[in-house]
Order: sequence, then C-alpha cells, then structure tokens
Amino acid sequence: MQRQGRKRNTKNLSMAKVTNSFVALLLISSLLLAPYLSISEAADNSVPIVSGLSWTFYKTSCPKLESIIRTQLKKVFDNDIGQAAGLLRLHFHDCFVQGCDGSVLLDGSASGPGEQQAPPNLSLRAKAFEIINDLRNRVEKACGRVVSCSDIVALAARDSVYL
Repeated sequence: MQRQGRKRNTKNLSMAKVTNSFVALLLISSLLLAPYLSISEAADNSVPIVSGLSWTFYKTSCPKLESIIRTQLKKVFDNDIGQAAGLLRLHFHDCFVQGCDGSVLLDGSASGPGEQQAPPNLSLRAKAFEIINDLRNRVEKACGRVVSCSDIVALAARDSVYL
C-alpha cells in the first residue's frame, strides 16, 4: 500500500514539474516573440481614439524619432545597463498616478518645488533625468519641438525593457 502511495506522489510530482516547465517555456517564448508581434501595425489602420490624434503622427512629423532614441540608449546601456531600470522607474513615477504628462521632469520655480523634489521622487536616479534631457536635445535638433517630453520618456522606458 505504501508503494502505491509513493508511485502516486512521484507521478503527481513529475506532472507538476512538466506543468511548471511548460508554463515557464510559454512565458519565455511570449517574451522573446513579443518584439516580432506587430501590434502597432494593426493599430495603424484603426480610427484614432480621439479626434485629432493619430497612431502614426511621429511617422510623418519626426520619422527618425524611434531610431534616435534607440541608438542613443544602446550606447547608454553599453556603459551602464542599470540605467534601464532608472528610466523605467522615471516613466512609472510620471505616468501611473495621474497619466503621462512629463511633470516629473520639471524643475521647481519661484512658486514652489517641482515634482523632482516630492518625497516619492527623491530616490529617482539623477542620471535618468540627464539621459532624458540628452534624448530631448537630440530629438529637438532633428525634428524641432514636435515631440513631447512625456512621449520621449515613454519611448525610453519601452526601449529600456526591449534593449
């Protein structure tokens, strides 16, 4: 009787290992294939969410935007991959409370401190702010003042995960 119990436990244990392995393989596969699945291409043919907005605005107004950001971030991450986490945190602190508005990038003024001095943001990496400012300068040099700072932060965060 005890042998059958051991066999059954061994069988259940090996099934659990197979299931866990399958789930892990599925997760890793989806992460590896994500860049090749073109969700944005499907969105190109859709109607804008709000009148006046477009999924493809930067393709005509600043066609080199994504390559400017990606090229510079590759250089940054070659020197210090830890900056990727700093950029992702910066995006989180800007976007996930009241929406992406770039306000975390603003310095204080005579009327009061900026969001950078707010207690939740004091631990953000200073280098992340420098990287965003550098990206903004590069984008403005190539395209003028067409691209919003919050879009630069969002693209940098996306590429931080991708690269």
